Amino acid sequence: MLKLIRYDFRRSRDRILAALVILVLFHIGIWLSSDSSVSDTVSAHLVAYFAIGAVFLFFASFNYNRNLKSYQRQLLPVKALYTVLSPLLLYWLLLVCLLIIGLLQLGLYILFYSADFLPANFWTVAARSVLQCTWSAGFVLLMIMFASTVARSIPLNKKIWVTLIIVFGLQSAVGYLEELLFSNYFMGIDSAFRFEIVKASDIPSGLEMLYAGSGPWPFFFEAGIALLLIYGMTVLVQKKTEV
Repeated sequence: MLKLIRYDFRRSRDRILAALVILVLFHIGIWLSSDSSVSDTVSAHLVAYFAIGAVFLFFASFNYNRNLKSYQRQLLPVKALYTVLSPLLLYWLLLVCLLIIGLLQLGLYILFYSADFLPANFWTVAARSVLQCTWSAGFVLLMIMFASTVARSIPLNKKIWVTLIIVFGLQSAVGYLEELLFSNYFMGIDSAFRFEIVKASDIPSGLEMLYAGSGPWPFFFEAGIALLLIYGMTVLVQKKTEV
């Protein structure tokens, strides 16, 4: 498994490092050019992190799709499950790198501006938001990977359109079921930051964060769907390598 992750990372290493350098330079540019406080520039910083996260999602999807087409990759004596899990684990590791950069950036802001600008319960709300966002991003990747696997298993042209149709169908079906069963839509990454900032006169920043995220049941539902997607991909990849 680790060898597969390292192999996939080496193939995209230059692009990954370039994306991280662009992210750091972008944040430095915002910091040096902004005349306002940190609260006024947080949106630009979050958009940058989301953009790089989307770029990493593309890298992981592209690597998995390329592995499905690679005849040399099929000759490797590895389990089909490892082929499925390695892009997901690499993607989560890249998101951890983004998290580390974000924590370093926040540490610099605290060092220069103190921690008084942080709302109450910031760390608790931020931890829940980051965990939910990381899971949601991985779940989206699993749906894309499953769609690519099914498209590669069907003897049809225009596989990109088949992939898009399957992804759209999966996302719509999961979203509908979650809304029907739980009256919630956990999968959307936007829900990871579903909180309110209200005034609180008894804390230094004068602000308090009230988290309004979803409960645990949509997560368990999605975890079950994720296991089914992984199982389906493993079976299809195994059949492909046996042909």
